[in-house]
Amino acid sequence: MKKIFAEMGLGNETFFSTEIEEDGGEYRVPKFIKPNKISDRYLRFWIGKRVFILSTRDGFKISKRDRNKLKLVFGIAGDL
Repeated sequence: MKKIFAEMGLGNETFFSTEIEEDGGEYRVPKFIKPNKISDRYLRFWIGKRVFILSTRDGFKISKRDRNKLKLVFGIAGDL
């Protein structure tokens, strides 16, 4: 089954983008594709190597990444 993460905001290549995960790989398309069944809504703020995530499924989380970025995106996740 395909997992889909549709995002809008600043920091990705385009204002609207969608990341699709399937068969152990992932790719990003430069448009907003709404999932058929929404399982999560999230706000992600990425500054430097720290990522702050506020999610309806997981609550509030802070994580570290290897690369420096500046992002502010709102997204919905689900299945396609």
